Amino acid sequence: MRQNSELVLTKEDILRMVVKHLDVFPLTSLEAIREVIRSSLKQQGLIFGVTEHSGGGTITNRDRISDEDTLLINDCIYDLLYTRVITPGINDDNLDLPWIHVSDKEKLKTYLNKS
Repeated sequence: MRQNSELVLTKEDILRMVVKHLDVFPLTSLEAIREVIRSSLKQQGLIFGVTEHSGGGTITNRDRISDEDTLLINDCIYDLLYTRVITPGINDDNLDLPWIHVSDKEKLKTYLNKS
């Protein structure tokens, strides 16, 4: 369920955020991409932490991206993997997912020009 049903991200919105992140950080991780999107959504007021009071204490849960938006992030990442804009791995010690790198900067530029 979306936290705010009036404000819905499209796949294009998320792809734009992912591509802009990859342009600045061509060696990154899937979690870093998710965190950038989470931070952007929080700054825009689209997600927020939930504070609960329990047993005399206060607990603030981590800001959560909706399940729908999380799946859209994965769709964008796999689209970029499938088109070989990004490839798993960043170095000899981190050759596999969740680490990724931009493998085709020209293709990345075409995505940047669309945004």
